[in-house]
Amino acid sequence: MRVLALMCHKNIKFEIKFIEMHCKPEWFLKISPLSRVPILMIGDDIVLFESDAIMEYIDEITPPQIMSSDPIQKALDRGKFEYASELMKNMSIFVFSYDEEKFFKYKELVKKNIEQIEKWLEDKKYMNGDQISLVDFCFIPIFVNLNAFKPIIQQCELTKNFTKFNKYGETILQLPCSKAGKVPDYELLIVEGVEKVNSYLYRSNPCFFKSLKDIHIRQPPK
Repeated sequence: MRVLALMCHKNIKFEIKFIEMHCKPEWFLKISPLSRVPILMIGDDIVLFESDAIMEYIDEITPPQIMSSDPIQKALDRGKFEYASELMKNMSIFVFSYDEEKFFKYKELVKKNIEQIEKWLEDKKYMNGDQISLVDFCFIPIFVNLNAFKPIIQQCELTKNFTKFNKYGETILQLPCSKAGKVPDYELLIVEGVEKVNSYLYRSNPCFFKSLKDIHIRQPPK
């Protein structure tokens, strides 16, 4: 999602093929070193893999560059790339966990992650100031997913009192590229996924999920 958002933000023309991760085609397994998405195919011979590496490549070949040229800031941003990935992983476990104990353990981990982001933001519009930079694209999937479960997230008080984090999320979700950088029916697919695994979050309030599912089904395609 972060790669697609960046490419849309920079108005790059590209062709895309979505992969069913539970049924990966043989051609994909042959060219993806880690058997993961995304990969970026350049011509017939070059295959870039891993989101962060692809994002830096895209940024470098399409001016203006939005990643800092300062070595220290660049190193800090790369650390935040990884931090965003860690938060996304913890959020996924929190949402899809079947076990109650594991659910509450990862709820606290996610809140701890958000608290750290709150400290980084201070009073800035974006992670590094008033202008968007490459690191901000790493946080797009986080806010897209939080927004998909918004009523339940509010009930869980996951982001309560994190005013800077929530304001940052509103700014990120207002970016046109945050809507373009996802597969069709993304919100509906993840809501159905939580229902399918019968996670603790789903069992705690199935009515919420039914209403979420209805909302995402009714939303007209953009």
